[in-house]
Amino acid sequence: MAEPRLIEFEDGFADDAGVPDPGMPTTWAHVELAETAGGTQMTVTSRFASTEQMAQLVAMGMEDSLRAAMGQIDGVLAEG
Repeated sequence: MAEPRLIEFEDGFADDAGVPDPGMPTTWAHVELAETAGGTQMTVTSRFASTEQMAQLVAMGMEDSLRAAMGQIDGVLAEG
């Protein structure tokens, strides 16, 4: 069986009970893993419903949050 190389999902906001917040934007994410000579390359693509929604999420700190999350990937994988 081949190992998974792709995951796609919709990312959004929810309340404490997990109910999605329809007033907040969502993002479609595409994450792909590819073998390279030096290891594995991970490519993450985010799509937004509009430029305005992207600007709203960037203003809320999405860029810094993604940078912090991606900076933890090597450590998470090393623990697995």
